[in-house]
Parts: sequence; structure tokens; C-alpha cells
Amino acid sequence: MSLITRRIAALGTLPLAVGAAMALTVAPASAAPLVPPAPASNMVISQVSTQGPGGVTDEFVELRNIGEQSMDISNFSIWNCSNSGLHTLLATIPAGTILSGSEEQQPETGQYYLLAAQGYERLTPPDQTYNGNIARTGGVLLRGAPTEENSLGARIDSVGFSANNICTETAPAPAQSNNFSDQSALRVADRDTNNNAFDFRRVSPAMPRNSSSS
Repeated sequence: MSLITRRIAALGTLPLAVGAAMALTVAPASAAPLVPPAPASNMVISQVSTQGPGGVTDEFVELRNIGEQSMDISNFSIWNCSNSGLHTLLATIPAGTILSGSEEQQPETGQYYLLAAQGYERLTPPDQTYNGNIARTGGVLLRGAPTEENSLGARIDSVGFSANNICTETAPAPAQSNNFSDQSALRVADRDTNNNAFDFRRVSPAMPRNSSSS
């Protein structure tokens, strides 16, 4: 079964999966920022848009493999981080999803993976959709696949848009304007210093990329 076929099958079961996902919320023990990931992590949140011309749910989360080798991101998960300290599951990436690396290429996918909310109206089609709403001053968390040691999956990367958000790394990335402009927070040149303010810049228009993008 090809990756595209697996994606279609995964999207066919999305309403049931989303219903369970939205019910899964985690309250951290404290409001302190999460421990930064290991510098060797090659999977990053490369771009986030928390709203757009279509409204508050015209949003997306873009992932990228910045390593040289291909990476299997089966069962990785995306979480919404609220300013009250809660994490709510937005989506789990289907099994069999492998992204290309800069040196090792996959025949069906590039280095990017695009997840978008149901209200998404940008031109680039998403690889996966979810029900949810990332607040303009909220945050996004990427976790790895669950293991026996960590049932939620290890924290891989996160970005927050306010100083008090649990997913902000060191200092917040620039939040979008409060006018539904076509904007996003874009990672600068694959930079990952665990400081969102340094690693991201606000761009307009947004430039979402999916698994067909090079």
C-alpha cells in the first residue's frame, strides 16, 4: 500500500480519531517551560499559522525533517498548548509516514508534512487535517511516537507565541497580527537554538509546504 493510499485511509477514519483526540488533555505539573529537546533532533516544527483570511480556524502546522537521512514519523503527535497550561491532542500522524532527508530521498514524500485545521483555506493541500483551534498567543507541541517508558511520546519540538505559554522555548515567537492577515511564523534557515524568538520570524504571505514540496 502506497503512502498516499495510507493517507487516504487515515483521513477516512479522521472523525472518530479526532473525537478521541480532542478528549485527551494533559495538565502539566507546573507552568514552567518544558525542557528543551536534545540538539540532535532532526524533526522540527518549521512553520505555524494560528489564523488566516478564512478566520480563526484557517490555521496549519508544518513539520520538516532537517536531517540528511529519511525519518519515520509514524504515530508522532501534534498538541495544542493553551496559556492555562493544558496540552490538547490535535492529530496523530498515520503509520507508514516517512519523510525524506536532504541526502536520502523517498519516492513519494519530500521533507515536509502539513497538518491543517478543518477551516483551512490556503492553496497548498494538507497531508492531514484536524479539528481544533490554536490560539493566536497559544502554542504547538510535537511529540514522538508513544513508548512503554512514555505513553504520550517524547517531546521533540515546540513553539509558543507568548511568554507564559507552556510550550514557549526560552522566548516567544512573533504572534500573528489580530486582523486575520495571511501570515505565519516561519523557522529561519532550519535554525533550532531552542529560542523561539530567535528561530522564527513572522512572514506574509504564509507559505505552507506539504509532502509534495521540495
